[in-house]
Amino acid sequence: MSKTRRPLKTALLALALVAGLALYATPYLTVHQLREAARERDAQALAVHVDFPALRQHLKLSVQDRLAGRERNERGDPTPAAAMGAAVAAALLGPMVDVLITPETLGRILQGESPLGLPGGREPPAGSQEDRPRLLTEMGYESPGRFVFSLRREGDGEEPIALVLHRQGLIGWRLAEMRLP
Repeated sequence: MSKTRRPLKTALLALALVAGLALYATPYLTVHQLREAARERDAQALAVHVDFPALRQHLKLSVQDRLAGRERNERGDPTPAAAMGAAVAAALLGPMVDVLITPETLGRILQGESPLGLPGGREPPAGSQEDRPRLLTEMGYESPGRFVFSLRREGDGEEPIALVLHRQGLIGWRLAEMRLP
C-alpha cells in the first residue's frame, strides 16, 4: 500500500508547491498587466486593476497629513496656521484629486511621464523606447496583503513613487495607495 501512496503524496506536494508559487506570483503579474496597459495606453485595462475610491482617499489623507505636519509648535502639535491651512487645502484638494487620478494619469505615471502630460493638454510624443527615460523599479511584499511597486526615472535624484497593491480575495490585487516622494 505504501507504494501506491508515494506517487499520490508526491503529486499532492507538487500541486501544493505550484499553488504556493502561483499565489506568490499574482501581484507580480498584476504589476506586469498594469505596466502593459500603461504602455499600450489602454485606460480600460488599467482601470480593472485600480481601486479608484481607495486610491483617491489615500492620496487626500496623505497630502492633508503632510500639510498639517509641516508647521508644528514646540510640543509637536500643529500650529493654528497649519491647521487652518490644512482645512483650506482639504477643501481644494478633494475635488482636485478626484479630477487628476484617472486611468490616463496613472498610465503616464507608470511610464515615467508627468501625470498631466505636456502644457496645453497635448499628449507627449510617442517616440521610440530609447527616447523615454529609463525607469528604475523595485517591488516586493510589505505584508501578506500589501505589495509595493516603486519607480523613479534613472538619474532622477528624487525619492521614488511607491504604488501599493492590496490583496482582493485570494489571488486578486488592486492598486489602492500611492506614496508620493
